[in-house]
Amino acid sequence: MTFTELIDEIEIWEPWQGEYNRFVPQFVAEASTGKNWEDWDTELFYEFFMRSADQCVSSLRQGYFTHAEKDLIKRSWPELSALLQKIALSQEQPLFETYHQIKELIRMYTGNNKKAATNRLIAGLQPQLLCTIVNQDKLGQLVYLLNTHVEDFKMELTYDWFEDSYHLLQMFKEKLNKDGFEIVTLPWQVYDYFQEQNNPSSKEQNDMSENKLEQQIQILEYKKQIILQGPPGTGKTRQAKELAVQLLGLNNTKELKNHPQFKLIQFHPSYSYEDFVRGIVAKPDEEGNGIVYEAENKVLGDFIKRACEHSQLINEFPHAEWLDEMFEHFKTSIEEELIANDHKIQLTNKLFLTHIGENSFHISSEGWKGDRLKFSEIKKLYKYNITTKGETIGFDDLAKTVYHRTSYYFPMVDKFRNFLEGKSAPVDNKPQSHSENYVLVVDEINRANLSSVLGELIYALEYRGKAVESVYEVDGKRDLILPHNLYIIGTMNTADRSVGHIDYAIRRRFAFVDVLPESLEDDDSIHFNTEGFKKVSELFKNGNVSGEFEAKDVQLGHSYFIAKNEDIRAGQTKEEIFRMKMNYEVVPILLEYVKDGVLIGTFEDKNDNNKEYNIKDYINTLKINN
Repeated sequence: MTFTELIDEIEIWEPWQGEYNRFVPQFVAEASTGKNWEDWDTELFYEFFMRSADQCVSSLRQGYFTHAEKDLIKRSWPELSALLQKIALSQEQPLFETYHQIKELIRMYTGNNKKAATNRLIAGLQPQLLCTIVNQDKLGQLVYLLNTHVEDFKMELTYDWFEDSYHLLQMFKEKLNKDGFEIVTLPWQVYDYFQEQNNPSSKEQNDMSENKLEQQIQILEYKKQIILQGPPGTGKTRQAKELAVQLLGLNNTKELKNHPQFKLIQFHPSYSYEDFVRGIVAKPDEEGNGIVYEAENKVLGDFIKRACEHSQLINEFPHAEWLDEMFEHFKTSIEEELIANDHKIQLTNKLFLTHIGENSFHISSEGWKGDRLKFSEIKKLYKYNITTKGETIGFDDLAKTVYHRTSYYFPMVDKFRNFLEGKSAPVDNKPQSHSENYVLVVDEINRANLSSVLGELIYALEYRGKAVESVYEVDGKRDLILPHNLYIIGTMNTADRSVGHIDYAIRRRFAFVDVLPESLEDDDSIHFNTEGFKKVSELFKNGNVSGEFEAKDVQLGHSYFIAKNEDIRAGQTKEEIFRMKMNYEVVPILLEYVKDGVLIGTFEDKNDNNKEYNIKDYINTLKINN
């Protein structure tokens, strides 16, 4: 099929084209003035920015900006409008650098990367330059379909939506010799044609909502913790990492390595609360008096502490980084004062500061061994501006021991406040963005006894931001809080019968999302063993799965049938990768299924005149010879 023959099969979707041609020129005219959003025509601004579904450029029923995100973006409109004005005034030349500046600015005010929503905002001002397929995945699929099925079409993807969108629209305009306004619906309708969904009577057809990943993000934002469940080889861990990339606003999974807001751990049957949340450890005494036994935060305890420090509550203090820097200078000034005063600084009539430890100031008085004043608590007291013992502001966030020893802390807080006099925090006129997201991925989450591992945090999962009391006290406080900016993603292999049962109390606190096998034959970034995938999939149909199991829980996933380019060594072919995976991974698992009673009965091979096999014998025929 040629490109012209393909287009002849399609009838322009006139209602969509009419709405686009009505609104987009007005979008361009309004944005060209650089005015604030409040000065736009009300109907135009609603259509341009506020509307999600059934909008004239493309419909985004899912994955559009939330109400809170819209408010934050509108507050930054003076900065955004200058960039929108710049592209609105450039109708013949793409401004890729400016597109990315807009993307980065909007990303500051969204909980995760709303790519399609941002792309639509920009495409609505570039009718001759950018096409209306604002979903990056769908655009890539269209290019693949055109390259595969249209003999006179060839386009290389850059995987930058702005560049790919530009090149695609220019090819459509050139091949059809038409203006952008005349062919606005065609890229999507071509995609629709190939997907065998050509139904122009429904405006839902131009929905550009992000894929299932975006839907899972929405579930996460609502529930805060999900479990990706499915049989082996469906890419659950990879999908968890991709969700983390979206939540953290990164570009790819490689950026997750050593990222302070991301952690991946794997559960095992001996994993305990003391491994995961808090436990007792032996450590040398800071005073040099042998060994002391102290409770300390473990994987989750430490992670939620960091997440809490970057939650919206703490970020209400607008200059946290500046304060940390000033506190380091303050510590240096104290060191100098200690040296000048024979290591003794008088704080009150009886109280003296004697030296600086790793994370605290050490105080003492005559006849008293002394105590430690933690740096972190001094800064918190300063942030909350507490000046009188007994004041309640912020005490829920302070160590309980600090509350009872404020007479020791206040002289140090006052000293820090005096140090800051005359030192101005940097001016920041931007609206404060919301909390930084933190993502914890727990691989094989059901391999441990979850009730035992989570302990009192089972309650905290349901009541985010509410304190629960731990059995261990750390830094003078037993409280543990799961903040709203911490997301937990578990993965669960549904075919693994050796793992522990997840009880109903825990199940109702997680959202469970199926990650099932799917054919990837249309994915041009990999090599896919379509024939092998189909043959193995047939085993899980036609009554060959024991009634004790569901096929979706045990069917082997697509990753067993993939050969990535980076996996193919010099002198090797993709067929060799397929053979090794089938013979040494797939067939052994299937034979184990037979032994365990998962696969039963006989199998009729429809591709061999319905020849009947014992199930084990048929599995052995799947082996690929050299």
